[in-house]
Amino acid sequence: MRNLSGILGIVLVMIVNAHITKAQEVDSLMYKAYLMNSESLWEAALDQYNEEWSIEKGIAYYGILNNTMVTKNEKKFDQFVDPALDYLEALEEKGIYRAEAMALRSSIYGFIMAYSPWKGMYYGPKSSGAIESALKANADSPIVHMISGSSLFYTPETFGGDKEAAIVSFKKAVELFEKHNYKGWLYINTLANLGQAYQEVGQHSKAIATYQKALAVEPEFRWVSSQLLPKAQASK
Repeated sequence: MRNLSGILGIVLVMIVNAHITKAQEVDSLMYKAYLMNSESLWEAALDQYNEEWSIEKGIAYYGILNNTMVTKNEKKFDQFVDPALDYLEALEEKGIYRAEAMALRSSIYGFIMAYSPWKGMYYGPKSSGAIESALKANADSPIVHMISGSSLFYTPETFGGDKEAAIVSFKKAVELFEKHNYKGWLYINTLANLGQAYQEVGQHSKAIATYQKALAVEPEFRWVSSQLLPKAQASK
């Protein structure tokens, strides 16, 4: 029995390590996709999870849809938006990273409104309700705070947006990512968003420092080096 228990323990460790390794590999792929704005790399990351229920696949869906906002590829957005929402809703029902799934769903509603502002009356309350529920479900999730910050930053003030509150959420997300020793694409994306929030409220020195921090992590972060940082430096 001892030998059987030992073998089962080794197998369990191997399974856990294999999952961790795969998650790290896919996060690395998503990191490259983010830096390069590559639709093909985003889809390759998504394909790594064809038969699994995982938050990583939900993040890959989010990454693909977020990338279409940069490339303005509404056709690609339409291709993936419904499967993404269906998948995230299934994660919520299964209780797999439920708070993060709700937060990602909230952000996707925001993407829908960005493409079709006239849908705001329907998706606005759904988006705000989902992020509020996500914060209640897990107030220690960096992903939840990252998306809460994005919601506060991009939502017009008349509809509840608040740049100062966005800074608080982004800073909390950065703190939690660092606590978990995570320096992947969601982390540098949060730093870029935090820098933009500082810039919007006139805190140019803090914006510059935040952008420099992002570049210290990733020197090839060209969105920051060629656009955001020069803009902040010119405003100082």
